[in-house]
Amino acid sequence: MMQKLKLLCASIALTGSVFVFDVRGAETLELHPQTAKTNGPITPLQSLYDVKHYALQIDVQPDNQFIRGEVTMTAKSLGVMTTVELDLDPRFETLATKINGNSVPFKKEGGKLLLSGRQMSAGMEFTTTVQYQGHPHVAERAPWDGGFVWTKTPDGQDWVGTAVQGNGCDLYWPCKDHVYDKADSGADMVITVPKHLSAVMNGKLIEERQNDDDTKSFHWRTVNPIAAYHLALNVGPFKKYELTHHNKISGADGIPLVFYHVTDDQDKIEGLIRDDFLKQLAFFEDTLGPYPWGNEKIGIVEIPYLGMEHQTMNGYGNGFKRDPHGFDWLIQHEFSHEWFGNLLTQEGTRDFWLHEGFGFYMQPVYAQHVLGDMGYASYMWSRYNQIANCTPVVPDGEAFGDYWSDNDPYFKGAWVIHTFRRLVGDEIFWRVVRRALYDTVDPWALSYPITPQQRNTEDFVKIASEEAGRDMAWLFDTYLKQATLPVLKVNQSEDLLELSWANTQSGDFPMPVPVMIDGTMTLVNMPGGKGSIEISENSNHQIDPHMSVLRDFGTSAKCSR
Repeated sequence: MMQKLKLLCASIALTGSVFVFDVRGAETLELHPQTAKTNGPITPLQSLYDVKHYALQIDVQPDNQFIRGEVTMTAKSLGVMTTVELDLDPRFETLATKINGNSVPFKKEGGKLLLSGRQMSAGMEFTTTVQYQGHPHVAERAPWDGGFVWTKTPDGQDWVGTAVQGNGCDLYWPCKDHVYDKADSGADMVITVPKHLSAVMNGKLIEERQNDDDTKSFHWRTVNPIAAYHLALNVGPFKKYELTHHNKISGADGIPLVFYHVTDDQDKIEGLIRDDFLKQLAFFEDTLGPYPWGNEKIGIVEIPYLGMEHQTMNGYGNGFKRDPHGFDWLIQHEFSHEWFGNLLTQEGTRDFWLHEGFGFYMQPVYAQHVLGDMGYASYMWSRYNQIANCTPVVPDGEAFGDYWSDNDPYFKGAWVIHTFRRLVGDEIFWRVVRRALYDTVDPWALSYPITPQQRNTEDFVKIASEEAGRDMAWLFDTYLKQATLPVLKVNQSEDLLELSWANTQSGDFPMPVPVMIDGTMTLVNMPGGKGSIEISENSNHQIDPHMSVLRDFGTSAKCSR
């Protein structure tokens, strides 16, 4: 997820019968607290089934900001079930519910929709179908606030997008709102819109159909495992800019690369795709491995808000601007999530840094590729001074997406990655990354479809330890599981420089420290968190001149909460 500019906002969780008015004056309930939350601890009822496939049929009516839908979920029971629990914003009117094609009663409990009346034995595959309609929640500041964005293109045509990663799929369709349970067999999405518009989504376009009522339907299908929040609606008067990308495993036909745009400026489009994005794509494949979804497409869609990393259909709204590092940071960040977030998916919210720490870290790495060392250093240092150190990056136990009110999963996560890389060296580091992503250190030996990986923090630490040949838990525990940073204490006498680590709540912290003495770099080992090196009285020395080790440098504000 890239919750832009501030990068991470707490999910809305207001209570009471508060009414607000959307931009059209329609009276709507404020977002329900349950709907506002996504991920978090899984409920006992939802732990009883595994999602296999979603089939969405949604009629989008921009004129009155209204949707009507029918969603079928195919799942496998993991135990005896008599009730199926789904998530759905209670503002919607539920019209009918079915289990295995038979009508069943339902009950709405806040943001939960409970279907009953059928018993499923353990190991049984079953379907649920929900018909519903209503005015979906309108995002006040997408993508920071989740919901629908109803707007117009510069020439006055309807332009619609959804931003649901922060609050979840239940903002506009009934689903199991947790990232840990991907739809293993993908999803089918049939989106009906006014005939002058198009609907673009994940995967491949199977059919475009003209209906008898001045509407058009677009059937999209993804066969790859996909998290529910990735199924994002994009509706508008889209035009296509299309290329074919070839890599080592894509075969003779290559991979379709499609940009769906509302902007007509061909120079801007060419500048974004040919002059910038294709270079970013080459960098990601050279650095990490093959694009994960080569059996479907590389998709980008112009959206009416800043951006979001929807699998095979990345949302782009940065206005075709390059930042001072020489590239469009927005599309580079969102595309990084095709690897960190979509190929490697967090097991739970507590592992969010695996998405966003790595997603952000690929920006300074790419800036170094484009500009050299200055590009890398400027990114890292500016973001260091935005670290809050108020809560651990990895909380103790599961948490909802509103656990953080700061950017630490992004920036502190990236600094932890930077420190680990500097400690073990590039060869081991990139082996760790590729194993975490592809479950192999040689991803180019794979073929499409590529199997995504579900990881938690402990999985990553295990891979890091195996590749480094030593236990690395001390590093990640100290940086990720305590709120504050280690402090390096320095004591200098006439002929000895003594170093010691403090504020390391996770116990032993044997992080070595580079010291430059009269132009020569020496690595001071720190067994037990202490070390020393001899120096002469007149020598010039500098501790960690390249800032290889994350610590309290004394430049950032202390946590004010």
